[in-house]
Amino acid sequence: MLRSEIVMKKDPHAIAGPGRKRQVLVVDDNKAIRDVLSRLLSFLGFDVTRADNGLEGGTLFLTGSYDLVVTDVHMPLMNGWELSRLIKERSPKTPVIVVTGFCEDKQWEKVDKSCVDAIIPKPFKLEEFDSAVQRLLNS
Repeated sequence: MLRSEIVMKKDPHAIAGPGRKRQVLVVDDNKAIRDVLSRLLSFLGFDVTRADNGLEGGTLFLTGSYDLVVTDVHMPLMNGWELSRLIKERSPKTPVIVVTGFCEDKQWEKVDKSCVDAIIPKPFKLEEFDSAVQRLLNS
């Protein structure tokens, strides 16, 4: 089995050692997207935790320690914008990437983009996603 195929939910209370992998939280209600993002990030060397909706993602974020959060916008229980605001209120320096298929110009005019660090429209190119992750984590 390839390393990129092994992605499991981690214990949010586990304490990582000094040489730990960077921790990424992926939040998306679409299992296929969640799996693709998780496999890609795992292949790139990150330790990935997955959440099925914004409320679960928020709970994991508040009880864990993450270097990056990748979230969808439209999800049940808590949307991606609400999750992003919660993350920035708790940890302003944690980068947040929104990956969304909803990119109408009128909708974006109403959105407070100060709570996200990058917006990547679906469908996205893997190179575009990787470049955004590397840029945010190396800045």
